[in-house]
Order: sequence, then C-alpha cells, then structure tokens
Amino acid sequence: MRRKTTRSAEPIPSQDQHLMTNPETVDKLVAAAGIKRGDYVLEIGAGSGLLTVRLARTVARILAIEMDKRFATMLGKIEAANVEIIYANAIDLIEKIKFNKVVSNIPYAICEPLISKLMKKEFELAVISVPESFYKILSSKPGEKTHSILSLKAQSFFITELLFGIEKSDFSPPPKTESVAISIRPLSKSDYEKNPRAFVFRELFLQKTKKLGNALAEALINTGRMFCGEQLTKRTAKAKIKEMDLGKLLQKKIEEMRLDDFMAVEKKLRISS
Repeated sequence: MRRKTTRSAEPIPSQDQHLMTNPETVDKLVAAAGIKRGDYVLEIGAGSGLLTVRLARTVARILAIEMDKRFATMLGKIEAANVEIIYANAIDLIEKIKFNKVVSNIPYAICEPLISKLMKKEFELAVISVPESFYKILSSKPGEKTHSILSLKAQSFFITELLFGIEKSDFSPPPKTESVAISIRPLSKSDYEKNPRAFVFRELFLQKTKKLGNALAEALINTGRMFCGEQLTKRTAKAKIKEMDLGKLLQKKIEEMRLDDFMAVEKKLRISS
C-alpha cells in the first residue's frame, strides 16, 4: 500500500518564499508602522506567522493573507481575537478589502503589482521589505540609470523612504539580493499643492486606457480646480495642450506610452507652468 505524504511547510525559494526569521527585524517593521488602536493592518504573505504573532500583540485588527496552504497548520495555532487569516492571492483581493496600514515581508515577485494596486487604494502607510534594487527604482530621479515609468508612477502617488537594511541571514532561506525595509505614504493634498505636476501625472496614470490628449485635458481641469484656483473648461484645457505642441503623442494611449514620452510631457508642463 502506498503511504501518503504530507507537504512540508519549508519555504520554497523557487516560489519566492523567504521567511523572515529574525524577531528583532520583525519588531523593527512593526515599530516603524506606529500601529495604534483603530488601525486595520494588512499583512501580505504571512508564511510561518512570526510577523503575524507580533502584529497580534498590538491593539489593531489584523488581516493576514497567505497563498500557500502548507502554512495553515502553523498559522492555525495563532489564537488571537484580533487576527483574521485568509488563504488566497493578496493581489487578487487587495482592491476588495479595507485597511489603513500594510506591514509585510512580501514575496519579492509581487513588488511591482503591489505598488500598482496600492495606487488605487486609500491607506495611510505601508511598511514592507523589498529588494534594495526595487527601492532604488521607486526613488530614482530623471537621468539616473534606474529611472523608469515605475519610478514616475510611484513618485506621482507616494513618498517612499528607506527605513533600514535587512541582513540576508534574517531570512530562511537567505535571498540572493540585498533587502531593505521601506515606508510608503500616499501624497497628501498639501504635497500636491507644492508639486502640481505630480498630481497631473497621477491623473494620467489613473486614465491608462485613454489617449493622452483626452487624459491630459481631464488632468489639467482637475489640477486647476484643486490646486491653482482655475476653473478650466475643456476648450481652455485643449488650448493649453495645443500650446504644448506634443504632436502625434497626443494620440497614444497612456498605457502605451514609453518613459521618453512621459518625459516629453513633463518638460512641456514645466515650460507652461
């Protein structure tokens, strides 16, 4: 008779599973989030539950999401009234759930999809571990080698700060890349008042299926109304866009634009502001 085998709950590097095992690093992540009563904290990739247990000691409600059911036995041992555990793909769920903070050792493969999802969510703060190379992309400035459309997107929605480095030995198994903890905070109205161009790009990225000409007109109208005391009509917005002389670029959909295209728009916005 063939003996049944149970799957081990050991992390699988090929599936981008690197569990955080250093309690001190876990404590630093939680402390950086400044969790208080009334917070609803999302943890993505609960794994063996070390971070989940630490979050459970706070006064917040915790929603821990883990896709790998091999960890169900370990996570099932967490007896805390303020913790809910769901076995699912967090990227598929994130638009449907409410939270105001994120504290996670995320699977590094979902870094970019997570940033894209957070752009559409209302939240106060995210404290997550990411590859150092990914943080450099998020914080990269025009002209730097790592500057990309993702850099422009992130800086149109968020303020991203480096918190601290994380040793490879803090994970099991250790990742090949260097890791850091970062905080991500959505730009506020006062932030956009200091940099209206960031708001213009935010509006463009939220209209990714529209052509640039139409999306830019809507972006300028919303920016003028919210930050510049201008009541632009579609006609005056289109007149401003005509002065920018963007040519055939106006016929491109936002989702089809390259970094050079966005930089051309940014340059014209700077001239016309």
